[in-house]
Amino acid sequence: MVAQKMLAGNVLWSYDYELSDKKNAGFFQKFKEFFSFLKPPHHHEGDILLASNGIFITGDEPLEMPISHIEEVYMGFDDIFPASAIKNFGPFWQPIRIKSIVSRTESRTVYLIINHSGLFSDNQTWFNTLIGLLR
Repeated sequence: MVAQKMLAGNVLWSYDYELSDKKNAGFFQKFKEFFSFLKPPHHHEGDILLASNGIFITGDEPLEMPISHIEEVYMGFDDIFPASAIKNFGPFWQPIRIKSIVSRTESRTVYLIINHSGLFSDNQTWFNTLIGLLR
């Protein structure tokens, strides 16, 4: 079976443990990020492709998540990526959280922000497409 390309774009992303480490940043660092024109919290940047067989990220750190290995897809804020971490508290976009299987005893969780334009993102479109693909 040949994989079908479904969506493509640019992505800002982090592993959950990277964002957890950032939560320990000092008050002044958080204050500075809140009022600046910086991108939302992330540790990696690149291009993302959703195909019928998986999610593929290229950039500063490549990442592949086969569809068959995805355990959970969630769009919204949580304890790791709270709404308070972004400038506008999230009325225009929310991160996508994907938990996938790496091995029998290990999984990984990533947070994605796709095609972020400063105020909006394409996360809702990606989320809906990914949920439809997983059903």
